[in-house]
Parts: sequence; structure tokens; C-alpha cells
Amino acid sequence: MYRKFFIFLAVLLILAACATPAATGPKIQVESAWARPADANPMAANGTPEAQDMSGMTGSETPDVQGMANMPGMSMNGTNSAAYFVITNDGDEADTLIGAKSEVASSTEMHETRIENDVAQMVPIARVDVPAHGSIEFKPGGYHVMLVGLTQDLKVGDTLKFTLQFEKSGEITLDVPIRQEQ
Repeated sequence: MYRKFFIFLAVLLILAACATPAATGPKIQVESAWARPADANPMAANGTPEAQDMSGMTGSETPDVQGMANMPGMSMNGTNSAAYFVITNDGDEADTLIGAKSEVASSTEMHETRIENDVAQMVPIARVDVPAHGSIEFKPGGYHVMLVGLTQDLKVGDTLKFTLQFEKSGEITLDVPIRQEQ
């Protein structure tokens, strides 16, 4: 009886030693995605700060709108929008967001909003690292993805297809709701 038990135990130990270790690496999830409404018709916009991505700044943080009109990626005509989301990496390895794309925009650009001398500047960035067991938030006033040259209107209540491109995890496509910031 003991002999069978020890043989069974030996077989289990051999199988356990040969088993493939659990896969490690990044485990990316994207949550809380949303985009701002905008009109693809440049004649329909009213030229107010609400017609563009003001990155959620109000009061004393509100940037000089006249100065922003000439910034790369800014538009006073409503043909741009911005997308926001939270990337979580539950994996044991970091990953990097290297791009984004959407069929509703001629191009997409990752930006970081920085305030220098009370003026908001949107600085293009090529990549955003997502640490292992960490998260990165794309939000008004921080990281965001600009949807430049809209090819269709983005109205509150609609959704758009949006794809994030990661260095290791590949592409993740989302259905992003269009909503006003709350």
C-alpha cells in the first residue's frame, strides 16, 4: 500500500516539475473610456473654449485661449476631440502604449497637458509606460488622445470605435461613449 502511495507521489512530483510555469507578462485592461463631443463641420463650431479640448481646466487654471489657437493639436473650429481612459496592468511585466487610432479621425495624437507660466501647453508624446501592477489615467488636464480632423460628428450618446496600440499586448479596440465631462 505504501509502495503505491510513493509511486503516485513520485509521478505527481515529476508532472509538477515538467509543468509549464504560469505565463507572466503584461495583462492590460482599459476602463472608463469616454470622448468629448465635437462637430466635424468647422462652420458649426462657435469658437468658444467649449468647442475644443480645454483639458478640464477652470477658474485660475483656465489657459489663454488666444494663445492656444495656434498650438499644435488645438482647434478653434470644433473639428478635434479628445479621448480619456484608465489603463490598468495586472501583469508582472510593464508594457508601453505606443499609439492610438480611430476611423472617425484623420489622425490621432497622444498628448500631455503641461502648464507653464499660466499657459496650458499640449506636448505630443510618443509613448506612455504602463508599469507592472500599476495604472495610468488619461484625463482632462493630463494625458489624453486627440482625435484630429474628425470625419463625422461626435454627439453625446453616440459611441466610436477606438483602438489603443501596445508594444507587447498588441491592439485593444474599445467602444467609447461620447459624453460631456461631469
